[in-house]
Amino acid sequence: MTSIRTFLALPLEPVLPAREIMRRLQKQLPSYRIKWVSAAQFHLTFFFFGDVDVQVIPSLIKRLQNAVSQIPFFTYSLGEPGIFRDRSGPRVLWLGIVAPAALHELRKAVDHAVAPLGFRPDSNAFHPHITLGRFLPGQKMTPSLYNILTETKSHQTSPLYSAKHLILFKSELFPAGPRYTPLTRLDMNFQPPNS
Repeated sequence: MTSIRTFLALPLEPVLPAREIMRRLQKQLPSYRIKWVSAAQFHLTFFFFGDVDVQVIPSLIKRLQNAVSQIPFFTYSLGEPGIFRDRSGPRVLWLGIVAPAALHELRKAVDHAVAPLGFRPDSNAFHPHITLGRFLPGQKMTPSLYNILTETKSHQTSPLYSAKHLILFKSELFPAGPRYTPLTRLDMNFQPPNS
């Protein structure tokens, strides 16, 4: 049996505004050991499927397209930076997403569509975000880290982005970092409301 490590994501296009925020944070956080994400890989993960049997992929794509095509396209903007942490310290530096209810409806539609294939969503609440970097283990949350995030929030503006499609990605892990290859594009509903 051959399997492919896959995930479903909303690509961030264009990446420049988020990349500028990441560059600002890189300059402000030189004392932290962070593995930064390549701006070319910025995305909002909707569902991480893990290793999927290649024979299941066509059924998965069909179910996803049926679900995604029911949701009208929408606009969103970049939100504030934040940190996921656990008891040992900071883990992930992220950039929030400010989006309408349609984004959460899209997530629900995806969850419902893939459940018959045995895929269950992450037990954590859906928190739309773009991962900017991952903290290497053994670091502590400090007052200066909170201050930097607060300062970044107060100086931030964002253009409006259009969410028109999702992409099912193949994910390959390498020592230099992951490589993401698009498997298929899943278009949302382009019909304007009440048409």
